[in-house]
Amino acid sequence: MKLVDDARYWWKWHSTYVFAALAVLPEVWLNSPELQALLPVWLVAKIAPVIGVLGFFLRIRAQGQRIEPPKPTVPPNEEPKAP
Repeated sequence: MKLVDDARYWWKWHSTYVFAALAVLPEVWLNSPELQALLPVWLVAKIAPVIGVLGFFLRIRAQGQRIEPPKPTVPPNEEPKAP
């Protein structure tokens, strides 16, 4: 198995957090009566695929690319006017 070149930065990837939420959501929901009362099973079944698709798009999106700031424009030097 070959890892991606920037695998050591896995913790910076947005998709890592989304897929972690996808993995933890069912377990948290099953162990929380309060959350079960708040989120019915049909809603949890609808949320999970949405989270998966979001993770997919965040994974294929270019992340961590720095946008160069615009270069400042300096007005040309003006000669002082004689009185």
